[in-house]
Amino acid sequence: MYERDYIMRLITQVGQMLRAMLHAVREHRADDSLEIARDAVEALVDTDIALADAMTGEGLVTFLTAGGALDVVRARLLAEVLLVRADAFDEAGLHERADHERARAREVLESTTPYADGEDAEHVERMLADLTESE
Repeated sequence: MYERDYIMRLITQVGQMLRAMLHAVREHRADDSLEIARDAVEALVDTDIALADAMTGEGLVTFLTAGGALDVVRARLLAEVLLVRADAFDEAGLHERADHERARAREVLESTTPYADGEDAEHVERMLADLTESE
């Protein structure tokens, strides 16, 4: 019960952060979006952003794996945050960083695919298709 409540609060919190990030990018406030993204990544991975930034997408997935089972919801949310973070890096003119974030998001999504089902699987597949289309 406690774990479910925690996950629900995390989903709500990160969802609000994602909306704020998207709004900041649309308003050409990349710095604000990147600051919010830092907080979102730290909340999802439960580690400092410097360590999270040093990891590959697969390394991030390892952080989301507890007891050998991947937390699909957190992985999907992390990929979404990384993708919006990539847009903020593009907005800031940091195109290499943006490409790196998209690559990490792809790794997270590809690692999530075998464990996702139902709506999560559909969402992951849609995000991967959108990433492929934008390349």
